[in-house]
Amino acid sequence: MNLSITAVILICLFINLCCYLYYRRRFIRLSSEICRYAEQVMGGRHVPGQQNQETITSKVLMELEKLETATAFQLEESKKQKKELQEMISEITHQIKTPLSNLKMYCEMLSEEGASFSRQSNEVMKSQLIKLEFLLDTLLKASRLETDMIRLEPENSRVLETLAAAVNNVMRKAELKNIEISVDCRPSVLLFHDRKWTAEAIENILDNAVKYTPENGSIHISVHPGEMYTEIRIQDTGKGIAPAHINDIFKRFYREKSVSQTEGLGLGLYLARYIIALQKGYISVRSTPGKGSRFSVCLPKRI
Repeated sequence: MNLSITAVILICLFINLCCYLYYRRRFIRLSSEICRYAEQVMGGRHVPGQQNQETITSKVLMELEKLETATAFQLEESKKQKKELQEMISEITHQIKTPLSNLKMYCEMLSEEGASFSRQSNEVMKSQLIKLEFLLDTLLKASRLETDMIRLEPENSRVLETLAAAVNNVMRKAELKNIEISVDCRPSVLLFHDRKWTAEAIENILDNAVKYTPENGSIHISVHPGEMYTEIRIQDTGKGIAPAHINDIFKRFYREKSVSQTEGLGLGLYLARYIIALQKGYISVRSTPGKGSRFSVCLPKRI
């Protein structure tokens, strides 16, 4: 009796060992095939005779090819964007030389004995300073995107102070066009956000509004706290945005053909959305061509 039990146990052990060795061999073979095919796929070479087969190797191979295609596309887009950014920075750096040379020339003229400072000279120097400021500001924005230097430090602080910082930075441009900027926000409204970068995002939207709002227009900023989000609404009386382009204005380097003569390189709104998205918020737009646009910056009550 004991002998038969021992024999059964030995037979079971032998069968288990055989199964183990069989499946171990199959697993090693499958792993080797997948590794070999993965090297070929990642090297850009297709593997004939393996697609569309009902095997584990075929299914893994198909997924690897999908991953390789997606990775190659993202790499190509990244290279394209980097090249565009580098070309833009190079172009801005070159353009900076012109207003600097003009300002230097006028300063030398004014330093000469008996030179008079006419109103025309004043206007020319003012326009060159505005152009120089624009170029330097654009170069700074491009640098921030290229070096990924945006580091958030959110804290519970007053929204009104953030808005004041943003408005102060565009006030001079608005005054040159006699554009009125008004703010409707209770001093007690608090929001957990990064003051510096949120002000930068709102400033970019305001700068865009000033740029495309005609003289004697207006920009109204209002704050609307909700249960989950606080909305910062920016309403202007500008030229508006065509419905077909609403989804394009936040793309990097996007410039509508109708505004190609206006200074800008399509980075401001892209950077604004990027900053708000980092804080788990979003920006929406409503616009009527010829009547103006309304940008809604929505930030969560707590990240």
